[in-house]
Amino acid sequence: MTFKNWMLLLLGVIAVGMTSCSKETVDNIGRDAALNIIRTGNWERWTKTVAGNSVGELNVTREMMEQGETLNFDKDGAWHKKKDKSAVAYDYSMPDSKTMIFDGVEYKIQENIVSTVSKLTLVNQQGAIKTTMVIKRNW
Repeated sequence: MTFKNWMLLLLGVIAVGMTSCSKETVDNIGRDAALNIIRTGNWERWTKTVAGNSVGELNVTREMMEQGETLNFDKDGAWHKKKDKSAVAYDYSMPDSKTMIFDGVEYKIQENIVSTVSKLTLVNQQGAIKTTMVIKRNW
């Protein structure tokens, strides 16, 4: 057999293998990949915006970290490491690749985190109040 035929055979086997996976297995693969990307490295900027939907309503943006501070997503929590060497832990989990529960609040992840590794946008809509957290790293 030629190399081309071997490659076609290999692609066929991979295609059959992927189609035999359940939707839950494929979703877990995406979630695990997203978690690995989020847990890699330091996040250096964290902005939180709380806004209302109508004119004149609440619109507050707050920098959650100062220059030189980091946020690290570890297996035991998201750790905000401060300048004074102290740290604050936040619980987080990812039920799927498009949802993160951060500090007890469920957020939708806006990016395809597998392809975007430098920005994480989390959005929570509670009635007229929309909370957006943008977490960035300088890569």
